[in-house]
Amino acid sequence: MNNSQIPSGNVKIRAEISVEQFFKDSSDNLKLRWIAGKKGGKRKILEASIHRLGLSLTGFFDYFAEKRIQIFGGAENAYLKSLSPYRRRKSIEKLLDQPFPCIVFSRNITPDHAFVELCEEKSVPLMVSSKVTYNLINEIILYLDRAFAPTIKVMGNLVDVHGTGVLIRGPSGIGKSECALALIRGGAALVADDIVKITKISQSEISGSTAMDEMMGYMEIRGLGLINIIQMFGISSFRHDQQVDLVVTLKSWNSLGKIDRTGLDNEKYRILDVNLPHVTVPVAPGRETANIIEVAAQEYRMRKIGIHSGLYLNNAIIKKIARKK
Repeated sequence: MNNSQIPSGNVKIRAEISVEQFFKDSSDNLKLRWIAGKKGGKRKILEASIHRLGLSLTGFFDYFAEKRIQIFGGAENAYLKSLSPYRRRKSIEKLLDQPFPCIVFSRNITPDHAFVELCEEKSVPLMVSSKVTYNLINEIILYLDRAFAPTIKVMGNLVDVHGTGVLIRGPSGIGKSECALALIRGGAALVADDIVKITKISQSEISGSTAMDEMMGYMEIRGLGLINIIQMFGISSFRHDQQVDLVVTLKSWNSLGKIDRTGLDNEKYRILDVNLPHVTVPVAPGRETANIIEVAAQEYRMRKIGIHSGLYLNNAIIKKIARKK
């Protein structure tokens, strides 16, 4: 097995997210409205999880998770409503004395007047979501997992080849963008050109996106300059992000020594501690490199369901030799 890897020295791990950034990124998806405490937008979310207020409203703060987003749901609302106005305000005051990032109310619950007044006074961000509590929690955690995930920027092109995320690597001038363009003309979709931001989304999965928002949908083609893929081929020719399934490295034919002709060598490429299938494609004049990459993506999908052409032929030959002996 031949293994290569992206150097890990440039890996970035986010340590905090401001409440302002959280709202900017999530307001549409989470159906958020910022009700009060906008002066506290610089407060930091320091952990990729949430905390249900529950016991905190009763005054129990021994295990209070002050680094997390606080969630206020139907159970918390029912408890506060059971209190007298005086005890309710005291409960809210004690809660808001804790140094947490923000509160999010679920189910379009209307915050008690004391909540709005005190959050504004203490600059505690108060938001309301129309989502049910269970879904709200899941989607916030999903967002935070991605936001706090390790990331790295790599040179190359990322293309969605009919459902397979292919990262095309190679030295400058080898023809990466030209291959990506030919694939897009054949129905593939561009994710990122030249520089790809890779994010680790689980222990065995990584996702890629464009490294600069301003470059979304753009490609640089030598001799032409920048072209807009979305304008030329339509919105279906672009993906905002894509799971990376396969790495293809383009190399000059003359720079390669022995070339695998059976497909039995299981090369791996390691990015952010995730091992990905890796194929080295020789580049030479007259070779349809884009077609080879498309076939490599199809072969990857076949192997995922247990169909391995080279291995099947190899086993058939071994069985024939065994029968002759």
